[in-house]
Amino acid sequence: MDVILLAAGVGKRAKLNFPKQFYKINGKPFLVYSMEKLLKCAEVTRLLVTCQPEYMDEYKRYVDEYDIPNVVYVKGGSTRQESVFNALQMVNTEKVMIHEAARPLISQDFIQEIVDAANHEDAVVPTIPIKFTVSKGGDYMTDELVRSELHNVQLPQVFNTSLLKQYHQKAIDDNYLSTEDGSLFFHYGGKVRFVEGRESNIKITTPLDVELVNKLLKF
Repeated sequence: MDVILLAAGVGKRAKLNFPKQFYKINGKPFLVYSMEKLLKCAEVTRLLVTCQPEYMDEYKRYVDEYDIPNVVYVKGGSTRQESVFNALQMVNTEKVMIHEAARPLISQDFIQEIVDAANHEDAVVPTIPIKFTVSKGGDYMTDELVRSELHNVQLPQVFNTSLLKQYHQKAIDDNYLSTEDGSLFFHYGGKVRFVEGRESNIKITTPLDVELVNKLLKF
């Protein structure tokens, strides 16, 4: 199974002066933590890594330094969706996994659970429950949302490659923009299976996330 590893972000919200995927804990960049975990899965064949072209030497340096095999470099797009589309053009396996370098705390058993769940599904998306009240509105509340019906979506996700390619092309044709692939897949009629996510599967977005993951990875 090919894996698209999203690593072309700029990390503005993390308030670092360089892409957050290169932030180091114990001397190792976030990017490498995800690469090593993914490649330990027997079903994973290649990593299609979306990159910022101006940092290409940096990506290659870490891949060489940590001896990461089976890496294909893909030019990242101006949006997450464009980066996935670019990488999809290089996928040649029936199923494709999508992960993001900003989630370095994934575990080996979690990856395997997602892979196994995808054996008989076109799309598998891990989620965790929403633990707080969520409402809609601007300056004033306009609606209540039922917390028990809401899901906090995580990665990695696995999809039927052919269908995901079709839906991404439709999104381009329709000028439709989605923040992640499970939602895009569902938008175009795909059936998305939810599976249990992990509380520890934190996405690094803010400076607080950087600090939290820093502490967790040092244990």
